[in-house]
Amino acid sequence: MAKIHTLKISNFRSIKDFEQVFGQSSFVCIIGRGDSGKTTILDAISYVLCGSWNLSIYDTDFYDCNVDEPIEIEATLYDLPSKLLQESKFGLYIRGIDMTTGTVHDALEDSHVEALTIRLTVGRDLEPRWCVTNTRQEDIEIRASDRASLNMFFVSDYTDRHFSWSKGSPLYSLLKQDVNASQEYGNPIIDALRDAKSKIDDYSFTQLDSVMSRIQSSAADLGIDIQQANSTIDLKDIYVKEGKVTLHEDNIPFRLKGKGSRRLLSIAIQVEVSKSGGGILLIDEIEQGLEPDRAQHLAKTLMGSDMGQVFITTHSRDVLVELSAGNLFRMSKGAKSLFQFNASLQAVLRANPEAFFAKKVLVCEGETEVGILRAINSHGVTNGKGSASLKGVRFATGKGSTQFSYAEGFLHAGYPVCVFCDSDVQSTKSQKEELAGKGVVVIDCEEGLCIEKQIFKDLPWAGVQELVNAQISIFNGSVVDSIKSRYVTHGELKPNWIEIDDFNLRSATGAAASKNKWYKSISNGEELGHVCCSYLEKIGDKRLKSIFTDLINWIENA
Repeated sequence: MAKIHTLKISNFRSIKDFEQVFGQSSFVCIIGRGDSGKTTILDAISYVLCGSWNLSIYDTDFYDCNVDEPIEIEATLYDLPSKLLQESKFGLYIRGIDMTTGTVHDALEDSHVEALTIRLTVGRDLEPRWCVTNTRQEDIEIRASDRASLNMFFVSDYTDRHFSWSKGSPLYSLLKQDVNASQEYGNPIIDALRDAKSKIDDYSFTQLDSVMSRIQSSAADLGIDIQQANSTIDLKDIYVKEGKVTLHEDNIPFRLKGKGSRRLLSIAIQVEVSKSGGGILLIDEIEQGLEPDRAQHLAKTLMGSDMGQVFITTHSRDVLVELSAGNLFRMSKGAKSLFQFNASLQAVLRANPEAFFAKKVLVCEGETEVGILRAINSHGVTNGKGSASLKGVRFATGKGSTQFSYAEGFLHAGYPVCVFCDSDVQSTKSQKEELAGKGVVVIDCEEGLCIEKQIFKDLPWAGVQELVNAQISIFNGSVVDSIKSRYVTHGELKPNWIEIDDFNLRSATGAAASKNKWYKSISNGEELGHVCCSYLEKIGDKRLKSIFTDLINWIENA
């Protein structure tokens, strides 16, 4: 079961210099923003391990289209087919991997794992050259057939040939395995085509008789006798067309099935090919064409399989929740290596899978804060500023007490992190100070206040009236009763209380909003945020204004 231990890429498409040690990882999921280079990594693997000799390279495959700097792709592999390690093949080029340190050595020692390094080089002549390299020896060419023995398979949008029985296809590989296992000889596809030719030979083609008679007469006039000529099919055309024998279902070719079904079938064929000797499976955007449940099932099945080594890319949160955090690697644009996530981030991954695709993460205490941020984002877009999506910022919910552990988890995963939180629990003060000391930006309310109390304390009274009247229209008298019960220590509410801007009334209203969970959902939090944004310029020099300003600046400066 050949596996890639180390991959090096130079001057290939969007990657200038890159080196990644995958070690003993059998399942690798690469995530990252669009155009970060995820697909380039899979393409690089497919190129260096390509089992064909006619790889097409173009000027646009060179980094910055600079053909004066050659493309170089190196893959160091272990668990190799024994035939490649024979002295008559590449036995003199065996290198050693120290699995405890992850380092590769030119000299093989007893504690090392045997490995070979395959290098693809392409210069300005656009001719690909593959070799096995080791500084102890001069590089030696490796043929396409030897590379094909590594069973590298790339699932792409162009999988139609995978459903044919032509030479070089996965189905043909399975056929050869069965033929060899049963000690039978010959190709049943070719045998069937020969039988078909025999039946065509016996067909009279009487409709062609008159034309043939005229040609025979003219040929005789010119001195050539073709009286025994007949019409049938040329063997050459049959053998050239053997790839036209393909998988069908109810007389419908599999190539006409939906994208998801075609990709699943291609993977199923490769899984069977890999069962005999392993392989390296590459799947770009594994969720393409699949419903969320089928994408989840596919990812989980492949992660738990023993078919060899699997590399996938994804933009699907449904796929991520099925994976282990230790299987995730993030690619950033221009990065020289991948960032491997730690298994300790599993809880964070399950709670906020979408955030792992972001450039920066803003961790909120709860759904109210997420809703407020959505409103801030909409306000910015309306006013001609870039969206959070454009900036690569994701709003993640910390679900109360887990907010700080989630923030620390994202920080350890290499993301810039901001925390948007309350200050109504004294015990969280030290946690916030600790996070701030580690580089997390903390944006919080005044001491002793949650966000609802902060808003009702600082918002212009017209905004308070708007919020209260909206709640009254939904819950009627219970809203007023709730405010009364919290204002009672300051006296009775006056009949026109809603017209009077009073500090104690603001406090009672904020407490009622928090206690009765007026805004404890993303949608309600968003409505609260929209009202705050509409009065933003009228708030003045108060904490609420600085909270919103700091949040806006953190998003815009991503």
